Amino acid sequence: MANVKFEDLALQYVLTDESDQEQAISEKAAIAIEESTNSRISVGQWVASINRWIQPADDSGDDNFIARAKALDFLARTLEILTKRDVSLKPDQVKLLVTFFGSLFSSDHRAGVTASAKALRHLISMKSFQPTLGDDIIANVCKLGEDFKLQTPVTRLELYELFLGLLQDPAVANDLEYRHGSTCGFITSLLDLCKNERDPQNLMKWFGILKTFLQNFSSSEDVTSEVFKAFSAYFPISLRASASPSGITADDLKGAVRLCFAAHHRVASHAIPYLLNKLDQGDAVTVAVKVDILQTLDACLVQYEHPTQSVIPYADQIWSSLKYEVRNGEVPDTIKATLKVIGSLTTRLDGNDLRSFLAGGWRDLVEDISSPTYTAQAGRLLVALAGATTQSFASITSQAIPHIQTTLKQSQSASHKKELVALLNSVLMIRSHLISTLKTEASVDESLAPLKDDLFGDALFYQVYLPLWEDSSASQVTIEQVGVRKKVMEGFAALIGQQSSGAGPSSQLCSASTCERIFSWLASPAVINPLEGGRSDDLDSDNDTNQDVRDAAVAALKEAVPLYPPAFQFLLQQYLSSLKVAYQNQFASHDILLEIKLVASTLCEIGCSCPPGKQPSVSNSVSLVNALLEGLLWMLSEQAPPKFWTAFICSIHLSITQSLTSLSKQAPKASPSKPDDITKEWYAELIKNIEDAGAPRLDLNRSGTPDLVAKALEGLHTEGANVHKQLLAYSLAVVKQLYLRFTRLDYQANEVNSNQSYVGLGKDFKGGDGSVADQDICLHQLGLLAASVVRTLSEDEQKALDLGKDAFVLFHSTDADSHLDLGVSSLDEFRTAPLSMGILEGLYPGAIGSVHHITALKNLCTVLTSSPLPCSDTTRAALDITFTILSNKLRVEDSDITREKLQIQENLIKLLNKTWSDVSNSDLDIPAGLRISRSILYFLAGDAARFQSTPDDHNLLLNAVCKRAPSQPTMGRQLSRCLEILVTPKECLEKENHAILKRLSGGWLYSRAVQPYIPFCFPRFRVSKEITANRSVAVFAVLKHLKYEQYASDIGQIVRIGIRSLSAFDIGADMESCLSVLLQILDKNPGVLEEHIAGLISGIIAVYERARKPTEAPGPEQDAAALRVEGRERTMCRKLALEFFQRLPNSYEAQYLVPYRQLLLRPLSMACGDSVREVRRTALMARKAWQVLA
Repeated sequence: MANVKFEDLALQYVLTDESDQEQAISEKAAIAIEESTNSRISVGQWVASINRWIQPADDSGDDNFIARAKALDFLARTLEILTKRDVSLKPDQVKLLVTFFGSLFSSDHRAGVTASAKALRHLISMKSFQPTLGDDIIANVCKLGEDFKLQTPVTRLELYELFLGLLQDPAVANDLEYRHGSTCGFITSLLDLCKNERDPQNLMKWFGILKTFLQNFSSSEDVTSEVFKAFSAYFPISLRASASPSGITADDLKGAVRLCFAAHHRVASHAIPYLLNKLDQGDAVTVAVKVDILQTLDACLVQYEHPTQSVIPYADQIWSSLKYEVRNGEVPDTIKATLKVIGSLTTRLDGNDLRSFLAGGWRDLVEDISSPTYTAQAGRLLVALAGATTQSFASITSQAIPHIQTTLKQSQSASHKKELVALLNSVLMIRSHLISTLKTEASVDESLAPLKDDLFGDALFYQVYLPLWEDSSASQVTIEQVGVRKKVMEGFAALIGQQSSGAGPSSQLCSASTCERIFSWLASPAVINPLEGGRSDDLDSDNDTNQDVRDAAVAALKEAVPLYPPAFQFLLQQYLSSLKVAYQNQFASHDILLEIKLVASTLCEIGCSCPPGKQPSVSNSVSLVNALLEGLLWMLSEQAPPKFWTAFICSIHLSITQSLTSLSKQAPKASPSKPDDITKEWYAELIKNIEDAGAPRLDLNRSGTPDLVAKALEGLHTEGANVHKQLLAYSLAVVKQLYLRFTRLDYQANEVNSNQSYVGLGKDFKGGDGSVADQDICLHQLGLLAASVVRTLSEDEQKALDLGKDAFVLFHSTDADSHLDLGVSSLDEFRTAPLSMGILEGLYPGAIGSVHHITALKNLCTVLTSSPLPCSDTTRAALDITFTILSNKLRVEDSDITREKLQIQENLIKLLNKTWSDVSNSDLDIPAGLRISRSILYFLAGDAARFQSTPDDHNLLLNAVCKRAPSQPTMGRQLSRCLEILVTPKECLEKENHAILKRLSGGWLYSRAVQPYIPFCFPRFRVSKEITANRSVAVFAVLKHLKYEQYASDIGQIVRIGIRSLSAFDIGADMESCLSVLLQILDKNPGVLEEHIAGLISGIIAVYERARKPTEAPGPEQDAAALRVEGRERTMCRKLALEFFQRLPNSYEAQYLVPYRQLLLRPLSMACGDSVREVRRTALMARKAWQVLA
């Protein structure tokens, strides 16, 4: 680099227009200077390299101006690179460069300013820069004078950054202060120079300069006043839309000006009167400006040092001005900002100043609190004053609490009492907040109980809350008094949380007896009345009022129970005793079954409430589940109908899922490590500890001891476990004991084993009150509970606990010499099927042993293809879902399993052919044939979700069903409808249940089950109209559940099939599917229907007219359920037809629809009188959409 010629580099820089080349040239120059052995010579040559442009012969042309600017920029860019490389020039060189660039501000206003500002900014950051040069730089720049505002915003920004860099440099700042003293002449020059700035980005820098000056320089009062005038002239600042937005927002500018106001306490004498004067302008100030003023005032009060000089002199003036913003204010944002200012002001006062200020404030508030008109506003001001510090709280509450008590006794207005109680509740909440901060305040003497313990606790309860509760519970209660009661309940929660503020450990201010009375009252509307059928008050009010009281009680309990843990056990005892009373008295006025579940859900919410900063506990969740088990055990002992069992099982299910979700959210996120998995040994130890402590055991018909269990759980510390894991493990134990209670082992001999074990229903299902249908519902709900618990376990945990086997043996263990069947038990007409289904649904595929899996799958194949099968439709549905699960979760990694699966499919094909043949020959009735066919479709549904395209051997059964089902002579139509089973949403095939799903399964199934048969939906030679219609039914039955994108490739043919089907299908499920698909097409791609609008409108009008006609007189074989289904289908057809008409105007331009307007308005008007509300609503929207067409 020794041979580098700087003149050549300068010329290259001036001539290039590429930024990358400019950078490269500058780097060459910088490296040459850095590596030079004689920096004086090299720096001199570098500076001299631009002489040809600095002193041109003719300076008037724009070309010379541009070239000169580029040449100067070459020097500035080189200095930038030298600074980045931490290369510092010699002090005398820096001084010469500062002098050179500084001279350009007075000699070259056009070309030299930007480059000079850049160069100087890099020079002042060099280590060899002399602080004394700072004043020279400012003086030189100020020579711009009026030409400053003529510079571009970018150039001015460079200068602002230069000024800011100088003032932020401590050495430069010290020199400036030494030179100018308190007069700070340099800032006066800057104020004159920059007074007209309007660019947002430059203003941000200018405000930063003024703030830095105020913070770092001890200026005189006059100078401070001038600086204040400079930035206050922009207040309140706003931002207009710009053609070249800078990214600066109005909030950014407001924040920058606000920092100037709050920069130093010397500004207080100017800032606070100025802001208060702005605020007192009344209606002339907009809400946004008023909030800006208040936020700026708040920043000043918070940040000013020496409050005796900057805050205290203005305290009364601020209060006098701001109190009316709350007293007479109506805008929430303004009120909120005002209260924050008052709180900040109070925090800056102490001692006599604080007492004097609060005394004046209380004089203004005392009358307003007594006045119903201003109680709420005065309460807000009181809370702002009291909540500032412990000293302010102690000082003002000693006067406020007695006054509120006196006013409550004297007031005759329920609404006034409500506001007063709300104020008292706010004071209690403030006190609880201050208790948490008390330990951090070094200035507070805790031995003095600074938060007035004597005013709160039992004293407040007996003097205020108890009389109010008794008044609101008296006879002839009004709606207004119900509002008072709700506020009193909020106060109960706040009162429970009051802690002592004196020295020593904190203790509850309310006595145990007071807490018990409070919880007994809160339990009445939240727990007792809902179960026992009583009202929340003696007013014959509407349900909404009672629900409001109930919600208020629940909210209070959620706040209070975590603060007084024994209360939860009390609530559980109330729950159990109330439901016993409710069951024995059998109140007819309410739904006790629903209330059992609702109150259990409420108790779960209360039990899962956790105060901020505390670790969640498993105790409440387990205690609630145990209480529900106790209730279920009592119902079983009373031989209650199965619908009561179901209510408790649903409640247990809800409580477990809610608790697990809540504990997951509340778990601390600080620990990234995952808790250890549940192992068999850990699980056994945990459950033994809980059961030994007195947990109920339904399978052993043993009640529990809730208090002992709660204590044991509170002290439970299991290594490597968290509360979520503990609750999950206990939930599984609950499922196990419920399964064992409701099932039994039966030993029978068969042709293979002399001591074969089967699982059947337990003794609770033998006789007693209740229908078989109610019992089946109970079993189904128990299966759903098992699924929710099992699926939450990891795959390793499921394997460790051997749940794959328990899915078939239902947690029973057998004698050593007996053999337990690993399939769905045939005892009791297969009614234990929902229990197996529930466990299987939640299992990972890998948790089911291959041998167990294949055995169970073969067993179900045999069972579900047998006829007659002695089981109810509900049980058969559970068996079908189990078939789907086993089909989907079968792992076919090895050849043996694959071979077994293919053999099962081959057997099913043979059974299917035989079934269809028997139905055709009348050897088997159609309903039986349909049941067998549906079960095989459920098998295919699970298999298709995890499809395997190749080899085709895996899809022979699917191919056979899709090809032959619609052409069956006796039940082709029914089989075509049943094809929707392949794609209907099923909970067992959801990801959360660990089903094996492939993302393209829907598209793949379309290509297999629908696409090949679309041509057969049109009339063909030697194909009957019946089979053609069946094919169409099958197409729409499947498409109804697919996404549009999955069948869009054949959309033209599908639309034509749909139009034909409008006249070919009967009103019912088939027509409903057709209309659903047409609606989806209209939503996704209306263009494909445009040429068919006429045919669609006339066809769908005809559909609606047919669906409107009353159902024909039922035949002797039609039952009520069939009639209800038919009625629902006709209603859905009418609704979908009207939805189609409603969406047409939004899908097409008016010119395409106007010809059909008159044709449609008449049937739409008639539809507005439909007997079904939803249909009427749709008709009204459709008619409105068509009426506006012109």
